[in-house]
Amino acid sequence: MNKTRQNAQKMLFNHETTYRTDYYKYDIKEYPKTQYREKQSHHERGLPTYKNCHTLMEWKDQRPPFSCYHVAKDVLRTNPNNVQRPCAKPVDHDREDAQKTRPRLVMTPAVSLDDIEDSSARDIIISDMYMTDNMKNMKIAVITAPREGAKAPLTGRPAPANPVFLPKYQPPYVSPEWRMESVSWDQKQLRSHCDPTQRFWLLHELPKCKACEETAVVVAHRKMLRNLKHNNV
Repeated sequence: MNKTRQNAQKMLFNHETTYRTDYYKYDIKEYPKTQYREKQSHHERGLPTYKNCHTLMEWKDQRPPFSCYHVAKDVLRTNPNNVQRPCAKPVDHDREDAQKTRPRLVMTPAVSLDDIEDSSARDIIISDMYMTDNMKNMKIAVITAPREGAKAPLTGRPAPANPVFLPKYQPPYVSPEWRMESVSWDQKQLRSHCDPTQRFWLLHELPKCKACEETAVVVAHRKMLRNLKHNNV
């Protein structure tokens, strides 16, 4: 059996072609599929060098844990039984000696503050010179404010009401002479039920039909052409 017949039998029975079987240069293989592979990592990461905070030398013994001194925080960090004590201003015993021995200090009233013997007068001058207008007004408002709260005065009796009365609307009067035409037209109107009968439609004039008129014109024109043709013959 020659090669041509063999190829023909392959094509008939194996559904193959010469392009698939005779012109092969290499075997066609499936392209390898991409597979996910986890990266290999070290079991323990490299730790930085641990040094002694005092000698700055490398720690050669076993490294202490990071959370060695970590303690859970308490819910209440203060004891409510320990009430805060009031802070009193300490007494300065050397203040008088310092005022007498230090250089003189003169403020705007041209008064030497260190030469004032009365401490209350000295405090008044200092507070008056260094106190702002806002603080002065606030202090005056606190002193003069009523303890039970300020109440706004009530207004007096309101003015008496002055109602406005509008006259009732009255339509304008129309004389009977002017209404004669409307009355006569109204009397001619039929107030009963209207039932159109055969007599009504026979007496009623039918509307003109445009299509009928056009059809009549076309029929007349054709009839005229037919008569002209018959006469010529």
